[in-house]
Order: sequence, then structure tokens, then C-alpha cells
Amino acid sequence: VKKESPHVVIWAHAPNDAGQPDRDRTFYEHLPGFVHAARNLDKCNDDLPMVVILEDFYGSGTYESVNQISGYLSELSSWYRLTSVNHANVIKHELWANLDIPYTVSHILGSDYHIHSGMGSHAGAAWTMFFNFLSAFTDSCTAESLGLDIPVSSIPLKFMGPYDTSGSYDTISPTWRRNKDEAREYCSRQPLLNKTTEPCTYAFMANSMSGVNSVKGLRAVMKGVLTSSDGWEASGNPVKQPRIGWYASKEGAKFSLEIVVSSDTKFLTIMSMKSYGPKFVDTMLEINVQINRKDTGQHATSSHQITGYHETKTSIHVPHKVELPGGGAQVGDVILLDAILKRGAYFKINGIAFCAY
Repeated sequence: VKKESPHVVIWAHAPNDAGQPDRDRTFYEHLPGFVHAARNLDKCNDDLPMVVILEDFYGSGTYESVNQISGYLSELSSWYRLTSVNHANVIKHELWANLDIPYTVSHILGSDYHIHSGMGSHAGAAWTMFFNFLSAFTDSCTAESLGLDIPVSSIPLKFMGPYDTSGSYDTISPTWRRNKDEAREYCSRQPLLNKTTEPCTYAFMANSMSGVNSVKGLRAVMKGVLTSSDGWEASGNPVKQPRIGWYASKEGAKFSLEIVVSSDTKFLTIMSMKSYGPKFVDTMLEINVQINRKDTGQHATSSHQITGYHETKTSIHVPHKVELPGGGAQVGDVILLDAILKRGAYFKINGIAFCAY
């Protein structure tokens, strides 16, 4: 987690996301969760970061499927009042109309080498498209130049509640206000009010943008908190498969972390791989968390299970976010995490985070 929070966060919907079997859960649960997490990167700033939804999906599949995905993203962008860019609607007709022309298809979908370009290509597409839209807006469409009087809500939009298809005005407003009040109370307790605060007491994700993109780098971020390990190791490659991650290589593999809490912490998030190969079948990781209280000496515990298999014919990283026991941990408390691979002989963790939200 960097010291300075980003001003713009872009979420790119790609082909792997389109393959999820439970789309309602993907778009009505996971994506709203992302929007809230992104907006809370700077919890005490009412306006930033700006969150952008990009449909970075080239439009293969049935027309009904492509339109359904566009509909989901349009609904959520409207609910949260987000900037939304639809890549599929820009290129899908070009693709469909020229499937018999090899150059057109390869120009859109890539070369015949079939090397997956990974997160970098999606990030590049996201930023390139958004930057060009943003440049046009700021160069020619400012509120001042157009003489517009833009209304400002008395409750900042970042405190909107979860997307609720059955919600009504009388249920939406109380949630919105409650979220605002909770944020104000949280920010009032921060030593640097209305300035960027660290949302996480400890966090890492293995990818090129985070800087943790090598075995050496992953070992370094875990060195200060890893107290024991048996059957787990940092392994993988920056580009080709298998990619960088924290891997279990035998049944019963276990590791332990000890985190001294530096900021109020309420949630644990584990980013782990789900896949369809034989070595993922019936795999299950058990996570046990204990919080030792600094002032009272008491402790709170919880246990969680994460599976590694799914039937979708692709490999994805899935976030598993759980509340910490006893209402979370405060500065000076100690969080102990014990993980053991209860079933299977292979598992991959791509990130771990202990955060305030």
C-alpha cells in the first residue's frame, strides 16, 4: 500500500470476468465491493479517488451475453454515478462484420502467438481510453466554460450504499447517511484529519504494478511478518506461467503470520487462485485468526475456509474478505494468522491484506 492514495482508479472488465458462471454475484456483490474499496482508499476525502468502469471486453460470445454484461455495468455506473467507458461497443461491430478478414481480426484480438499479455495490457487499455476521454472533457467541457451550475449533493456520493435492485428511496437514504456518519467518526479519530491515512496495517499483492513481481520481492514483504512456514514458498515468474505467488506444495502445508497493528483494522482479505485443473480439485485452505488485545490481554478468534477449485475453464484470482473477530483490532494489538492446507497438495495465494475497510 503506497503512502499516497491514487486520484483515479480504473476497473477493467475483461474476458476472464465475462466467463464467471454467477454473473449476478459478480456484478451485484463483487463489483460494488470493489467500488467501495476503491473509494475508501482515501476515506477522509469526500471527492477522491475518482472511480472509472471500463468494459475492456472485445465482444466474443453471444449477442445476448455481450449486451447483458453492458447492461450490468450501465446499471452500476448509474447507481454510483461513475464514469463508464464501453470498449466492446466501440469494436464489436468491426469484429463481427469482418470475421472473414484475418488482418482485421488479428488487429483487434492480437497476434497468432497467443501470449497472454496479462494485467499490463488491461491496465494500458484502461488508461489509454480514459486518458483520451478525460483530456477531451477537461479541454473543452469544463463547467465554467459552459456556464453550468453543477448541483452538489449534501451527502458525498462515495458514501452510497450497496447496489440494491429492490431498494426504494426510504431505504437508500438512511444507509447513505449512516455510511457518511461512520466515515466522519472514523476520520475524527485520525491524527491527520482530512489527510491521506494508511488504510491497511499490512498488505501486499503480487503483480508488476505493486512492485512485488519477483520471488525476492515477495520474500521481502513477508519477511517481517512470517513467523513459520512448512510447505509454502514464494515461487513463480513475472510473465510466463506459473506467475509469482505464495504457493503450497503439499497437503498439510502451513504458515503463520504475526502483525503488530499500526492503524485500526477491521477486515482480512485473502486473494487466492481458483482454477479447474486436477491439482485444484477439492482443495481447501483453512485460515485461523486470533487478535491479542494490547490493553486487556484478552483475545478474539475466528476461522474461515477457502476453496481452490471451480468449473470455469480459466484461472482467476478471487478476493475473500472477512471481518476480523471481536470487532477488529486497534493500534498496538497483535493479529496472529495461521493457515493450513486441509485438503489437496497445491494452493496459491496472490495477496494478503489487513485493512480498516
